[in-house]
Amino acid sequence: LLPPEFVGGEVFRQMFVSPRFWNSVGQTLLFNVIVNPLQILLALALAVLLTRNIPGRGLWRTIIFMPVAVPLAGSTIVWGLALRPDGPVNGLLTLMRLPAQPWFTSPHQVLLSIIVLASWVGIGYWMVFLIAGLNDIPTQYYEAARIDGAGALRTFFSITLPMLRRPLLFVLVADTVSNFVLFAPVQILTGGGPEGRSDMLMYDIFHRGFELSDP
Repeated sequence: LLPPEFVGGEVFRQMFVSPRFWNSVGQTLLFNVIVNPLQILLALALAVLLTRNIPGRGLWRTIIFMPVAVPLAGSTIVWGLALRPDGPVNGLLTLMRLPAQPWFTSPHQVLLSIIVLASWVGIGYWMVFLIAGLNDIPTQYYEAARIDGAGALRTFFSITLPMLRRPLLFVLVADTVSNFVLFAPVQILTGGGPEGRSDMLMYDIFHRGFELSDP
């Protein structure tokens, strides 16, 4: 028997010279740069809106949060069917006399399609945390702002945002981690394609380790 040989360094060398590895790093970073601000801003806007006294506030919160109750794999399948080239979304576009779109089959639209899918779940989930943070802000601050004649924008930037620092930091960190390990939509719908435009880090690790048995 040959003596054991340490090959850990060679594994890392092969990884760092692999164009596919750096492509997956680039696609993952691009995805996060777009999806994280999008999800947090929309979640914050909805949280602020749904803490106001508007009709059906509880119903709207429930509807927006409902996608969280569906497993991500299930949401992925539903969106995959909806955005098929011959799916209902393109059917609706055709009825509106707009051109059908390739969505997940286009190298130029696949990342955007995954962003829409991920945001469908993420916005409602992070909204709940921000609503909790907004409800913890003492109402005395808002009463003092009204007495001083502060408008809605001044109140938001001078009271709401500063008092939401900790919830927003938590949401930012947790959302970033969640999106860095996004896997199900890529594995189920695109397989990293087309042209490697949806090849995320988690899928690349899975593909190399479990499908190619490449250490």
